Amino acid sequence: MEQSTKKLGTSYGMYLGIALILITVLIYAFDVSLMTEWYMFFVNLILIVTLATMAVKKSKAASTSLFSFKEAFTPYFLTVFIGLLLATIFTLLLFNVIDPEAAETVKELTLEKQAEMLEGFGMTEEQINAGMAEAAKQDNFSLKNIAISFGGQLIFFSIIGLIVALIFREKDKTNA
Repeated sequence: MEQSTKKLGTSYGMYLGIALILITVLIYAFDVSLMTEWYMFFVNLILIVTLATMAVKKSKAASTSLFSFKEAFTPYFLTVFIGLLLATIFTLLLFNVIDPEAAETVKELTLEKQAEMLEGFGMTEEQINAGMAEAAKQDNFSLKNIAISFGGQLIFFSIIGLIVALIFREKDKTNA
C-alpha cells in the first residue's frame, strides 16, 4: 500500500475532525438545542461521507498501481476514524470538563423531544412517564456512553465505507 493513501486519509481525517469540532462549537455558542434536532444527524452524515469519499478519490488519483479494495477502504476508514475520534474527544471535554451544565441542558432538551415523540406515537401518560424516568437515569456524556457512541458510529460509517471502496476499487483485468 502506498504511503500517500495513509497520508491522505490522515489529512482528511484531521480536516473532518476540525469540521465536526467547529460545528459543535458553533451550535454550542449559538443554540445548544440544535444538538437535539434530527437533521443534524444528516448534516454530519453528509459531511463525513463526503470528506471520506474525497480522500478515497484523491488516493485513487495518486495511485500508480492497481487501486485495490484495501487501498480504497484504508483512506476512507482513516478519515472517519480520525475525524470521529477528534470530535469525540472534544465532546467529552466540552460536556464533562469545560461546561457540564450544558450536558444537563442538552439532556433536558432531549427528554422533552422524547416526550413529544412518545405522545405522537399515542402512548399513555403512564408509559411516557415510565420511559422518561428510565431515560432520565442515562448520562449521555459519560465516558462509557461516548465510547459506545463512537464505536457505533465507526461501525455505521465503515459499512458505508465498504460500499464506497467497492465503487472506487479497480479490478485486475489480467485475471478476468
